[in-house]
Amino acid sequence: MAKMVGMNANYKEIAGVLRTFEGEKAFAREVLNKMVEAGSKRTFNSVNATLAAMATKGYVSKAKGVYNDKMLTQYTLTDEGRAELDKEPEAEVTAEGEGDAE
Repeated sequence: MAKMVGMNANYKEIAGVLRTFEGEKAFAREVLNKMVEAGSKRTFNSVNATLAAMATKGYVSKAKGVYNDKMLTQYTLTDEGRAELDKEPEAEVTAEGEGDAE
């Protein structure tokens, strides 16, 4: 079984924005709008694809909801997503430093 690596930078960026919404849930369009207001150059497809990928990893859950008279997917940050977002960054282990007994 592959080792779980944790959230990448894209996931953390999106999860951080998602966390700012009431109930830690929002539609992809709302997440994008908030990011663009903050100066991000992300596209809707980029945000939507990242949220969908996060759902497959269990960092967010999906539910249908109404946004601008359309039924769309609403994403909610999960306990797993919250835990990953709150993790302290770990120091990277390099192969060079391993096993040196000088």
